[in-house]
Amino acid sequence: MNLLVAPARSPVADPSDEGNAAPLLPARAARDVALVLDALVLLGVARAVPSLAGPRVALAWLAALAFAVTFPLATLRPLAGRPLVAVVGLWGLCGVALAALLPGGVALLLIVVAIIQASRCAAPLGPAVALAAGLGYEAAPLAVARVVDPSGLLSSTLGLVFAYLAAAGFRRLREEKRTTEALLRDVLAGRDAQVRAATLDERARLAREIHDILAHTLSALAVQLEGTRLLVEQRPSDPAAVAALARASSLAREGLEETKRAVEALRGDVLPGPEGLPRLAAAFERDTAVPCRLSVAGEPVALSSEARLALYRTAQEALTNVRKHAVPASVAISLRYSAREAELTVEDVGAPRPLVPPGSGNGLNGMRERAALACGRLEAAPTPTGFRVRLWLPV
Repeated sequence: MNLLVAPARSPVADPSDEGNAAPLLPARAARDVALVLDALVLLGVARAVPSLAGPRVALAWLAALAFAVTFPLATLRPLAGRPLVAVVGLWGLCGVALAALLPGGVALLLIVVAIIQASRCAAPLGPAVALAAGLGYEAAPLAVARVVDPSGLLSSTLGLVFAYLAAAGFRRLREEKRTTEALLRDVLAGRDAQVRAATLDERARLAREIHDILAHTLSALAVQLEGTRLLVEQRPSDPAAVAALARASSLAREGLEETKRAVEALRGDVLPGPEGLPRLAAAFERDTAVPCRLSVAGEPVALSSEARLALYRTAQEALTNVRKHAVPASVAISLRYSAREAELTVEDVGAPRPLVPPGSGNGLNGMRERAALACGRLEAAPTPTGFRVRLWLPV
């Protein structure tokens, strides 16, 4: 892109793109600046040519017109690479010619523009063109008048060096700014992607919590209410019916308590873990009248909060599945600790159930997701006498 024209928005600046410098001005302002510079050059030459004679007049006008034509075109239609070097070299040559013919501000203006634009060109061509233009400008009056003004020579040389260094430094700052902005956009895009991923993960976690709680509580409540209905139909005045209704009410309260604990867990409070297994086993045996034996082997080890919750919810969901889908004679819960992992097994013994395809059902999927999030693994498959769920969690 051109130094003066603001082009379409571009991503990270490529340092290898020698003509792709950051713009100084937007397109409309650059067009106005180009027209003003052309007018200054042409007016300056027009005021100075009366002092010239013969071919020197034509040469001065040729240099001025060459700059006046190419400068707006090169500004409004950005150049890069070797075409840019060629045009900058032409401007420098025009400036040197005018310095030899018409010493004064017009020649200096062309040389400054050429040097500023040469700072956009990659080494070694850019510095070489700028050096040649500067040396030519300083040597042209000496070759014509053969008179040296040391103070003027020093001040003009320092001014040209400053113009080149300032333009190059400004270009570098603009490129670094563009690079920083592009990196910032990438960081923001990555942060947004992480936020979206975290949101999806949180939604999945909430879905698992709701499923586990409602499936466990409502399935037990449904079994209890069905048994109570049959009991009331057969023996309306039996005191056992009142006890069954009281049990159903107790299950509803337990479900509310379980929901409350889940909400507390989602808020960051203490999550349920292995210490809740005895309560799950006792509640299952009380609700179903099916023996449920819990055994713990090994010294308890430290598990992450996610692993503790996965262990508890897996046992809870496995017992819910037994209640809903099996006719067990007994259920065994086994928790074994070792130095590197904790292993949970929930197995029912009774009438075999139909083969469940891997990954089917929200309960099995939820258990597998929990195991994966806790860096563990889960197996769930039928056995000759029932069904077994086995969970491994790393320490």
